[in-house]
Amino acid sequence: MRRLGRPRNWVLVVELDDIVPRRDLDKPNLYVGLTIEEPATRYDRLKTGHGPAWLQGHLVRLRGDLVSGPFLSRDDARLECRMAIRCLNSEGYTVNRDTRVWTVYVIEMDPKGCKDPGKGFVYVGETSKTPEARYTEHIKGKRNKRGRLYSRSVRKYGTRLRMDLAPEIRYFDGASSKAAEKRWARKLKDEGYKVVGGH
Repeated sequence: MRRLGRPRNWVLVVELDDIVPRRDLDKPNLYVGLTIEEPATRYDRLKTGHGPAWLQGHLVRLRGDLVSGPFLSRDDARLECRMAIRCLNSEGYTVNRDTRVWTVYVIEMDPKGCKDPGKGFVYVGETSKTPEARYTEHIKGKRNKRGRLYSRSVRKYGTRLRMDLAPEIRYFDGASSKAAEKRWARKLKDEGYKVVGGH
């Protein structure tokens, strides 16, 4: 009896049509997943309906330039798949229908909330929601199972969004957005604003 070798694993990357809006207009939608079949074979099977239903009718081409493997360990392949998704997301690709983008926002605060407001009293935050939705969460004192989703300062002193004071950049991952939030808070402080938030 012949022993079969361990299955090999690949990280499969397939370009899709605009199944959901692109996060970056210059970078297409992608499907990223694991397979034990040769990537070209798996792609052909996806074209004939063997795979997630949401992919059907949206395949454009196999992205051999982004495929990785083979890996002998399924755990190594899973790790590589997670890293590939994280990396492609951070570059602006829309991966597996994830359309989230993050922004840094600024809220004007009532100057009565601080002793010396300087050029103005503001709150700096970052979110993957719309700035308007995030502002509403602060003002209404929104909570979830894990706790508060609002700043006490904003709930008490927030008056309006000031997107004219925020950067016009979209970020493709939370880590980049959090770093930008800190930089922007520092920038506004240097310009003479009294800033809260900006963790």
